[in-house]
Amino acid sequence: MKIRGSLQIINKTTVSSRRFISNQVSFTVRNHSVQGNTVNDSESGTKALPKLSIPLLKAKSHLGHYSKRMNRLYNEDKYSVNVVDLPMKLDDYGLDKWIKQSCFAASVFDGHGGDQTSTYLQNHLHGAIESCNPTEENLYQIMKTYSENIGVYWKRLYRRKNDIFKGLKVQPSDIDDVRLRLYQTYLEQDYKILMKQSEVLKKSNHVITSGSTGTTILLYNLNIRDHDHLYFNANTISRLHVSQIGDTKAIIIDKDGEAHALNSIHHPSSTLESERLNKYSAGFLTDSFGENRFLNFANTRAFGDITGKSKGLSAEPDITSYIIGDPSIIMKENLANETIAGKGGGECFIVLFSDGVSNFATDQEIGDLVMSTVNRKRGRATPQDCAEEIVKYVDAIGGDDNATAIVVRLLNWGGWPNLDRTGQLREDKLKDGISKMEKR
Repeated sequence: MKIRGSLQIINKTTVSSRRFISNQVSFTVRNHSVQGNTVNDSESGTKALPKLSIPLLKAKSHLGHYSKRMNRLYNEDKYSVNVVDLPMKLDDYGLDKWIKQSCFAASVFDGHGGDQTSTYLQNHLHGAIESCNPTEENLYQIMKTYSENIGVYWKRLYRRKNDIFKGLKVQPSDIDDVRLRLYQTYLEQDYKILMKQSEVLKKSNHVITSGSTGTTILLYNLNIRDHDHLYFNANTISRLHVSQIGDTKAIIIDKDGEAHALNSIHHPSSTLESERLNKYSAGFLTDSFGENRFLNFANTRAFGDITGKSKGLSAEPDITSYIIGDPSIIMKENLANETIAGKGGGECFIVLFSDGVSNFATDQEIGDLVMSTVNRKRGRATPQDCAEEIVKYVDAIGGDDNATAIVVRLLNWGGWPNLDRTGQLREDKLKDGISKMEKR
């Protein structure tokens, strides 16, 4: 497939277009001094509080990350963690104005057919989310580009452009444009990847088969005027956006220690996906292992994968949004209906992972493994310890695919009940894994 034309995006920014993407996280420095029976906390002062900035990937007490190639020749899994500045709508004495707000961004990418696509996303997706100019005109432009240069599936999708924009546009009650921003960014970056693959095809007559799935979370403090508290601090509620294509996953553990999937995977066995694609292709099949495939792909949505694009193997993300954080504030603001399973906040942590993890362990197993690791070490285990423990567990029970896990600490870290729902299951799997290794 040869892709013609170029990507033209109209620049009509409403706030400064200066890039702010960062690999650092700033912690507010507290100054506790004891005077008699009184504790004076610097956070109660009116002056700007001093901050301590450290590299995100070294903030082990709040973020864990680990990846292993297992028995594959290469590790095509990639991940990225950044702080991005996104425009937020602030009610300034009855007048709406847009200002920049720092957002925590974390993504896991599962590459296939080579790591070119997953590596590109690792290096560029978060920056593209930050610099995107999401507008109706720009969304229609990228959809028109797909329609004209790739066709088939995209011609029909372009005819639905008004309905798609209606579901993404900023509503009067919204304070961010993230839904439209993510959707437009995913399509724009996917098209850039396709143009690179098309250039290689024209120059060398070689088809690049590289593609990647991906899951991204964005987290920011809903109190836009508060620059001192992050999503893991007390007295804070945050907006959580989850963007998803393919079979990478994100889960969140609630205050009761129960795991909740934050996204649904895009697999040929999905009823919704088969309904979406059957109109454009009869490419559904079952391989020799009994696995459902689409055009010989394991997923129905992905970045790259140029050979499947015209048939609907798209990078259109599913986007879900929640409110998480301090239960007392959530109750006061009457926001419980926007929380995970309506439980009213108090979440413990988020885990993002590739299918090298999810193909061997359930969501609850992963959550229980994190909690039991912390409990076993009497609260001293960090998210970094837990991320490593997840991948090592998958390795021990027979995992044979690239495996990656990111553990994000939330407000109620350590506040879960002392209950291990899958302890016996994990023990049985470990015994079975050891038995198989001994027979090799």
